Amino acid sequence: MLYLFIKNNFIFSNRWIWIVLLSVLLYGIIIEIFQQLLTTSRSADIMDVAANLVGSVIGIYFFRSIKNKFKV
Repeated sequence: MLYLFIKNNFIFSNRWIWIVLLSVLLYGIIIEIFQQLLTTSRSADIMDVAANLVGSVIGIYFFRSIKNKFKV
């Protein structure tokens, strides 16, 4: 996220936020599928995907809060 922010001349639009959230969601789903298929001691859990997504939302909130505080 920081890379996108710097690359886009310190502008972070809502479009990029949605792209980041969808990427994290897709990544979480893929990891859970691989976890179910490729391991014997772990299983897929939809709550792990939800936790990843909630963590991303919280991270974006803090990133935007810090950005607004420093007026970058």
